[in-house]
Amino acid sequence: MAIKKKKGNDDLKSHESLKNRQLFLLNPYIQSIQTGKGITNWEQVTCAGYNPYYQRLDAVVNIKQPTGYSGNLCSNGSKEYVRFFVDFKDGAGFQDMGLTDFKVADIPNSPPGPQHPISYLAFLIIDDKNYRKFLECNKAVIPTLRVVLSWNAVPSSDPNHIPYYGNRIDVDIQLARKTRIWWKDIVELANIKNFASIIDSNLEIPLKAPVVEKAEILFKQNAASDVPVNRTFYSTIGAKLNSTVDFSKASSVLDISSLDVFDFDINSFYDFFYAEGKKANVNFEELTCIGLNTLTDRLGAVIHIKRLSGFNGDLCTKGSYEHVAFWADWNNDGTYDQYLGTVSLNVHDISNIPDEGLFYTVQLPVDVTNKLRECSNPNIVRIRAVLSWESLPSTTNPNELNHWGNYKDALVQLRPQFQPGTGIHSAIHYVGNVDRFSIDPVSHLHNAGSASIYNNRPWGGRINFKGVIDRNGFGGIIEYRLLVKKLTDPDSSFVPVSTSETFSLDDIFTPAGAFPDPQTNADGWYIYKQNPNIGLYNTNSLLATWNSSGMTDGPYTIRFVHTDEFSNEVIADQFTIMVCNKGMSISPTANAVVDTTKDLDLVIDGGDCHSYSSDNPGITGHLRAIHPYFAWWSLEIQPTSHTHGTVPSPVSRTHSAIGDNGDANAPWTLDTNPLDPCGYTVSLHVRSRVILNSSTSFPYYGPKAVGFAKLP
Repeated sequence: MAIKKKKGNDDLKSHESLKNRQLFLLNPYIQSIQTGKGITNWEQVTCAGYNPYYQRLDAVVNIKQPTGYSGNLCSNGSKEYVRFFVDFKDGAGFQDMGLTDFKVADIPNSPPGPQHPISYLAFLIIDDKNYRKFLECNKAVIPTLRVVLSWNAVPSSDPNHIPYYGNRIDVDIQLARKTRIWWKDIVELANIKNFASIIDSNLEIPLKAPVVEKAEILFKQNAASDVPVNRTFYSTIGAKLNSTVDFSKASSVLDISSLDVFDFDINSFYDFFYAEGKKANVNFEELTCIGLNTLTDRLGAVIHIKRLSGFNGDLCTKGSYEHVAFWADWNNDGTYDQYLGTVSLNVHDISNIPDEGLFYTVQLPVDVTNKLRECSNPNIVRIRAVLSWESLPSTTNPNELNHWGNYKDALVQLRPQFQPGTGIHSAIHYVGNVDRFSIDPVSHLHNAGSASIYNNRPWGGRINFKGVIDRNGFGGIIEYRLLVKKLTDPDSSFVPVSTSETFSLDDIFTPAGAFPDPQTNADGWYIYKQNPNIGLYNTNSLLATWNSSGMTDGPYTIRFVHTDEFSNEVIADQFTIMVCNKGMSISPTANAVVDTTKDLDLVIDGGDCHSYSSDNPGITGHLRAIHPYFAWWSLEIQPTSHTHGTVPSPVSRTHSAIGDNGDANAPWTLDTNPLDPCGYTVSLHVRSRVILNSSTSFPYYGPKAVGFAKLP
């Protein structure tokens, strides 16, 4: 008879933690369920960075366990939510830049071999142009990026919130330098008021193109910063010595026509290039992690730049390049047998680099079409990324390291194939930059469910549609279009969502950066130009954008049509979304009672601009904040430097129930006793849940302010 073993302490702890995790799924419905915070046993954001040239925030998330994700890959599984915040150092603190998510599932540790952690890449495109500044050539605008990861619960828009399952990290990033200066910038900088009245402020002046730093200047600067001479002249002398290293893509080859003026031993260079057992150096740059964005088939890597100099010049020069080559071990036998491609990043000497360095990212789109499997057979593969400064990484040997850089390995999950069989297949992944598969088929809202500011969200304004069409080896022309109609209208009412688009394409075989691809067609047909066979990719997977601003509110059906390899039209997807373009009208006048003809108003009962003292300290008022997709309102008193922490009561209210459209005439009070004698304003700020213009942040309305004075 077999003897049944008792569970050990580790087994009991594991069972208890998994039970708590599953019970956490009921948290939206049973608020009494409690768990710890910042638990990283299952998932963890490990690194993050920014690509200033593509304005793309990236983060790598490691999924650590085979279970605990609410189902296998063929089920709905669960979501990992990643919210990005950026502190641009402009006094506004961390600003919510938006949210993205990806599906995770239970993937067993079988067949034998490494299966975890699995590294996923999450990214978000932002617009940083308003935060770029004119600084000295050796200085950059350096914001701080905060990334918050949360499992199965949308992370709060409060940047200080710590999720239950997940974590947050902070890294410093660099914005690109302005390439053009406007006359109005000169006027503002010089404060020439009379000059401003006689010129066109919209005239622009292109800045000088970056140059190669002079060898003498770079040599002296690097020597003063303890940069080794073999790094200063790495690409220049390396190319002259005809070493086995490829310098064909080096950014700056210096003029060394008079080598005698430099004080260094030229013989040391031969040993540097040809010494046996050379080992890459990570004192200046280091690859920290890599991951795969499963929906867009994009590999990403984070590069840590550690030093203020040693990169061949400041931001007014050509600087230098960090090159990253990616390799795949498709059958997981330990041999990286396919070279996937190389991507590059331009870097510079930056004198105001923080002590912890700067974090940059690169992405490489890859063709995984012939590697995809059905969801019942998860495909986990090894990926290697090799970093090399100035010299190109090898395209034939995944184990070879050049002199500056390193390599990093990771396990990634390939997406399941859209459908079995050969031929062209496709999928829309994002609608207004949120997951297409999070659209409820009944309510037609994003994240339908319990009452929450993050749930039951409609779309408004410009709604983008992003996705991928798998060619499956087909190299011919594929055309597609997206159509829209009101839900209740007949199919004959379908019209194109747009007739003109400008796509952003990137040829990874000739890395010169993204370039625009404008297309116009009266019937809304566009040519799908992404083609891995020739290295051409759509940088943001954009298919089309619908400007819904002029449409009446309500449900609209979207149809995605494309041609197949035989030029037949195929309906690839059809779904319905709820559109809400209603804003909030604000009462423009000072009122004694709330203005019921407007959506937003704030009053002090009986009228504002009164004075209060210790004999009469209490203020009573009412507010109005009405919207069909109300998120929250808040009250703010200014100047806070004289309030001693005093705030109105209540200071805010959040959407709390299905059908909660806000407050029509909510009371508020303020005790002025703690306030210093001064003049004050109380302002009302309101947010809605609409996904407006494809942004996951919450549309803002207000302020409406009232004023009063506190007497001694």
